[in-house]
Amino acid sequence: MKVLPRRRKAVLLNSVLGVAVLAGAGGAYAAVTSHDSAPARSGERTVAVTKGTVLATVSGSGALSSPSDAGVNFTTGGRLTEVDVKPGDKVARGQVLGKVDATAAEETLTQDEASLAAAQANLTKVREGQPSSSTASGSGGGSSTRGGAVAAPVPAATPTVDPAQLAQAEAQLTQAQNAVDAARRAVEGTTLKAPVAGTVASVSAKVGDTVAGTGSGGTSGGGGGSGGGANSASSSGGSASTSATLSGFVVLTDPAGMQVTANFSEADALKVKPGQAATVTLNAEPGTVLNAKVLAVSSLPVGGGSGSGGGGNNNAGSAVQYAATLTITSPTAQLRTGLSASIQVVTGEASGALSVPAAAVTGTGANRTVTVVKADGSTVRTPVTVGLEGDSVDQILSGLDEGAQVQLTSVSASGGNGGFPSGAFPGGGAARTRGGSASGGSGPRTGGGGGGRG
Repeated sequence: MKVLPRRRKAVLLNSVLGVAVLAGAGGAYAAVTSHDSAPARSGERTVAVTKGTVLATVSGSGALSSPSDAGVNFTTGGRLTEVDVKPGDKVARGQVLGKVDATAAEETLTQDEASLAAAQANLTKVREGQPSSSTASGSGGGSSTRGGAVAAPVPAATPTVDPAQLAQAEAQLTQAQNAVDAARRAVEGTTLKAPVAGTVASVSAKVGDTVAGTGSGGTSGGGGGSGGGANSASSSGGSASTSATLSGFVVLTDPAGMQVTANFSEADALKVKPGQAATVTLNAEPGTVLNAKVLAVSSLPVGGGSGSGGGGNNNAGSAVQYAATLTITSPTAQLRTGLSASIQVVTGEASGALSVPAAAVTGTGANRTVTVVKADGSTVRTPVTVGLEGDSVDQILSGLDEGAQVQLTSVSASGGNGGFPSGAFPGGGAARTRGGSASGGSGPRTGGGGGGRG
């Protein structure tokens, strides 16, 4: 009989505790979801809705190169008899750079020209043919001289041409002409001329050395045939992408039409399109910022590994990168091939746009909100329509007016809002975590890396 009251007392106590827990949970939820009357907490940062330009960029890294840079080699190899330039010399297009001994090439040309003359004479003989022999026939009508009549004249013999002999003679003439043309090119190939104007970067051999010939063209972008090894043009070490190292008997560089090939992470590469504006910052001169424009984006991946440089936008764990080629539109006279650089491509721009820092916006997709701080200090959660998501600010299409004060979202679990990060009830969607500055205002971010959105 003494046990029953104790059980009733325990049941009553548990019931009271359950009611208290439910009441506390309801109060916490009400505190989280009620915004109209809640005053702004001290220490919370607020910024004004501003109007300006919102930019979205992606970052990559690469090295400068010029399409007019050239590694040139002799077409005809041989012993060098002249070297007419030295590193640092400025040369014009067509200027002589060097010569090799042309004796053997000239002898071959003389022999081929003699063979051509013989082939031409043979063709002429075949075309003339051999005259056919004919004799007068006693039975030929009107050809006798009976009764004192004068006999009719015999027709002149006509030459006959053997079609097989003619075809063979014509083929021999064509072959001989081709040999002469090749021999003349070989003679011309003993003199090396500059294919483009530029500055001599390197000369790999000296008079008396033997150099190999390319046999066809004199310009190369790879291993040349010059003796003693070709000194390559300047190239950048450690950059994410460099152009093929030039080599040749002479390497010419020219800053005209300077380009940069940059590597981008696979996510950022999908945002890069031809025609987009960009800036190029030289790693050796951080204060030098050049304007550029995207020319093309490769559809094939480059080597794996992390991308260095840029603004940290390339994920170190990303194994796939794609290269984009950009042309520099700023003056290029003082630039050099191979300089490493960081590149920012503008993938989106909205001028005269209302904007707030990205840290003020919570939610995803069409469910975006900001916390507006009223004049009396109270706050209200306001739905907004977001346009362009910039590097550090978002374009606001509707829901806010210029000058309105908005609260920056706290991402600390120790903050207010009932202790929930971003002010959302569990299960209601977390706020985006994004890189970039949380400062107010609009305009381009001055740091690197346009990504970092979660």
